Amino acid sequence: MLRLAATLVLSATLAILGAGCGGDTSAEEEWAADVCSAVGNWQDEAEQSTEDVREALQSPGAGTVATLEAEVREIIDATQEVGNDLQELEAPDTEAGEDAKRELDTLATQLESTATNIEETFDNLPEDAGLSELANALEPLVPTIQSLIASVSSTFDAVKESGSELKEGFDNADSCDDFR
Repeated sequence: MLRLAATLVLSATLAILGAGCGGDTSAEEEWAADVCSAVGNWQDEAEQSTEDVREALQSPGAGTVATLEAEVREIIDATQEVGNDLQELEAPDTEAGEDAKRELDTLATQLESTATNIEETFDNLPEDAGLSELANALEPLVPTIQSLIASVSSTFDAVKESGSELKEGFDNADSCDDFR
């Protein structure tokens, strides 16, 4: 009986210790998680701000101009931030990692270029611009941002195709759930 109890305790201890082991995260999974976190946060912010801009334009009121200004600044800041974040990430030290890094650097450049275009459009408006001027300037930007959001998906597909380890990293990273 004592031997059975000792065996059960030892088995339970080994099971508990074993559950904590073997969960090593690969460099590819860590990198994919960082990429997905950065892009996911940006995508959430951009989609919300884009929707807020659309709603403000459809139902203008007393604070519409201030709302539009704030939302546009949020989009610009978030887009610049994700572009910087993607360029700063070091890809896994493999050929597939180098290919993926080039894909993400291209996306980062596209993000930063879009942010610059939005900022220039916004900054070129007269300071006393009315709602109609603001709406006319912002209206073409909404599809641009939506298109940029869609291009993230195609970039992720290309990155996953760079190599099986990267695909596995994206498949295993929890923060990549929304991109599967």
